[in-house]
Amino acid sequence: MLINLHTVKWAAEECTRQKSGEMSVAWMIEGWLYAHRRRNQTIILRDVLALGSIVEPRTNRRGLRQVSVRVGSDIMLDWALVPAALDQLLNETRILQPDEWFRRYEEIHPFRDGNGRTGNILWNWLRGSLETADTPPDFWSAPSAPLRVRA
Repeated sequence: MLINLHTVKWAAEECTRQKSGEMSVAWMIEGWLYAHRRRNQTIILRDVLALGSIVEPRTNRRGLRQVSVRVGSDIMLDWALVPAALDQLLNETRILQPDEWFRRYEEIHPFRDGNGRTGNILWNWLRGSLETADTPPDFWSAPSAPLRVRA
């Protein structure tokens, strides 16, 4: 069986952390299934866009965000810089460790919503841990976490 209780619990815990609602658990599982099917492939822009629209189909149906967003009090990367920053990150996928890749992805924050859920799936994909999905490190709750204000 492809989907197991561990995977459902992992998705439910992430959606609870993100306060994204019950339906988002099913969407996150759909995203996980997408990644699972492509797990032996290199992550490309098409994959990131597909995951964004799967985990948040209404908000991200148009692709990358074209608005400014905040996470708490942090102002995220200006939306006009997102495509180039994401392209650079994808070009560096093979040389970055999954934790660093994930941190940079979250700081790019390519979508209006669902970035934590897509980032979680992508992190597990990069680690080869989709079978036993885990939660990525939280780089931003630590007392020494850097500010993420971007121009």
